[in-house]
Amino acid sequence: MRGPLDGYRILDFTRYQQGPYATVMLSDLGAEIWKVEPPGGDPGRASDLSGDGFSRYFEAHDRGKRSIVLNLRDPAAVEAALRMAERCDGVIDNYRPGVMDRLGLSYGRLSARNPKIVMVSASAFGSEGPQAGEPGYDVIGQATGGVMTLQALGGEAEPRTLPGGFADQVGAMQACIAMLAGLIAAKDSGHGQQVDVSLLGSQIALQSVYITGFLKDGQQPHMRRRRMPTFTFYQASDARWLVIGVVDPRNWRALCSLMGHAEWETDERFATAPARMKHTDELEALLEECFASAGRDEWLRRLREADIPAAPVNDYADVEASEQVWSNGYLTEIDDPRYGTRRVTGLPWSFSATPGEVQGRAPELNADADSILSECGYSVDDIAQLRSCGALPA
Repeated sequence: MRGPLDGYRILDFTRYQQGPYATVMLSDLGAEIWKVEPPGGDPGRASDLSGDGFSRYFEAHDRGKRSIVLNLRDPAAVEAALRMAERCDGVIDNYRPGVMDRLGLSYGRLSARNPKIVMVSASAFGSEGPQAGEPGYDVIGQATGGVMTLQALGGEAEPRTLPGGFADQVGAMQACIAMLAGLIAAKDSGHGQQVDVSLLGSQIALQSVYITGFLKDGQQPHMRRRRMPTFTFYQASDARWLVIGVVDPRNWRALCSLMGHAEWETDERFATAPARMKHTDELEALLEECFASAGRDEWLRRLREADIPAAPVNDYADVEASEQVWSNGYLTEIDDPRYGTRRVTGLPWSFSATPGEVQGRAPELNADADSILSECGYSVDDIAQLRSCGALPA
């Protein structure tokens, strides 16, 4: 199914998660992804392996791509990569700054062969500053960007991480945005450019509200068990959980009425949002008692009838069973020659004219080497020569 990036091609030197998921999103949008892997393959291929050889990690981050293995220590392989770049609109890597230069694949060399190419480099700390060359993974991004301190339940409490991969996923989204913007600029100007994104910068952007407040008043925010008494979770009588999102005054009035406590509207402890925050413990205790009086589904019915924002707290089985999720294509099915028809995450966007789609499963290692090189002008004999010299591992 045609996507908004149909006709675009991206040369992908990424590995693990931050970079690979960026190119998954570009693939879902219709771009063709040529994934260049080192001998032995992307290390992500060996992560989270199940007994039948399935890697949820690699499948999630590399679906819909074409794979070619190049030994970039060999000049012939570097030349092959440059020739591939001539036929691509963008190139993305997530090595440390300077690695692509040392491999002979700097932006200068790439743009000399293709002036319109957009190069996005996704690092841990960015291309400038004293930490530019340091290594980093998801947990490093979470730590240095401040989100682990934000998650702590108070100033003296231990830091807490977001689930593994969240910094990588946010970094991937920023890399995808950067590539999209670069491609638009190149189409308009006829010239490409080099773009840098990082885990550190992405984590700071993610926390813009909290950091903006800190930069104004110098107060380090921390998470609470509940964010605020009317914007949080409660347990119903059947031990299942739901959330309410009451911020609008009319929703507060409706909630008071629904709970059978119209007097809360004028109670000086609860009449205004600042007062409710000041008396959080008291209001939470009252709401906990109310919600414990009926089952979750009954409460959700009542809340929806009153037009009060509310939702169940879903586990993944609930997500999979959700009609809303399937109606919007947030989960979908693909045909997998190895594992049969299986369910996968879908696209978070919906385009009326160019919808895009999941392009298929993750590629077998080096499965597309011959076809990619052929598209770049290599003959059968040329490809055989690359193999004989070790530039293209068998």
